[in-house]
Amino acid sequence: MKKITFFSMLSFCLAIFSQSKEFILIDAISKKPIYLAQISYPKLEIGSISNKDGMIRIPLKENDIFISHINYNEKTLSYEVFSKKDTLFLFPKENQLNEIVISNIDLKAKISNILKNTYLEKYSTKRAINKSTYKEVFRLNDSLSRLFQIQMDWWSKKYLFIGNKPIDKENKIVIKSVDYSKIKKIASDFINANGAFVANENLFPFLHLNFLLSILEQYSSEFVVKSIDKQEKSIHIYFDATHVSKGKKMYHHKNSLLVFDTDYSAISYVKLNKIYVSDFENAVSRINKTPHQKKTTKHRVELSFKKLKNNKLRLNYFISEIEGVIKSKNFTDTISSKQSLFISESILGKKIRKNTIDFYAPFYESLPKDLKVNAVKIPLTKEEKRFLNANK
Repeated sequence: MKKITFFSMLSFCLAIFSQSKEFILIDAISKKPIYLAQISYPKLEIGSISNKDGMIRIPLKENDIFISHINYNEKTLSYEVFSKKDTLFLFPKENQLNEIVISNIDLKAKISNILKNTYLEKYSTKRAINKSTYKEVFRLNDSLSRLFQIQMDWWSKKYLFIGNKPIDKENKIVIKSVDYSKIKKIASDFINANGAFVANENLFPFLHLNFLLSILEQYSSEFVVKSIDKQEKSIHIYFDATHVSKGKKMYHHKNSLLVFDTDYSAISYVKLNKIYVSDFENAVSRINKTPHQKKTTKHRVELSFKKLKNNKLRLNYFISEIEGVIKSKNFTDTISSKQSLFISESILGKKIRKNTIDFYAPFYESLPKDLKVNAVKIPLTKEEKRFLNANK
């Protein structure tokens, strides 16, 4: 009965969410949906993002909207135009120069210059409450096993990762509402990797650009710049590199991407594709104390930044997707944990004093039992709808 009530509430909330506008964003050439397109009201500094089906929902305001994507031409539409449309088309960017292999650029030096000289000038590092949508998609053996999306306030003290400071002192989270939540049940006599998770103290450093750049600067070597794509307002650098820790190779960056501005003083987009070479390590499950082995195989990290009215850059969205293998005497499971954070609005100078989650426990265990359901800000994909509706 509880589940029926929850989904009835969800349907009701969607029905009354009349002050929002929903679009489908389509590639004008391939006719395929566009994932992670960003749509915003520049004057209001609020926005949203498209899902894998190209669906995007945004509050309806009588202002111009701005649409952007790393691979597409930017587009501005007036309220009179976009309020009457249900499908919007974006054209892929054309390279100003043909892609060429570059061998004489010192990428590590470019990264070091930002960290040492321009980071504080180019990025908004003031404390802020970031009104955010957080989503977790967990797959077990290529099948959806855990799915939830919440609305939360993420308070960042400086938007700087400081290694000697506890992560829960520099970042605080208050859960405002739960859009949806479901964990696939498994037989109690079958122990598998369904309860695996990424701890928040390991996840949250990756939201900070200075943390990622510091790792590239200090632990990466064998940089090979594969190509440079010069756009009108940015320079896209694709590269390979090797991460070495304590003299041991841990993973390789493969066709990773950094998007610089034209004078290399800031980075507006990061995509790191990490392929691990490390072997299995021994572990014990948190609850049942079951011995097993685990291995990370891939980790993709993606950060995108938006420009505020003061021309400083601030995080717009973050995605972390980890793939791995967990095995014991009784099972071998492949897992994938994708965690996304989309920031719709940042309120500078505000402070949150108390968390409503435990940074050192699984995120899904902190979800409130009395679900407060509001209208879903980022639409469900077709696959997610099927998962939530199965065996209600």
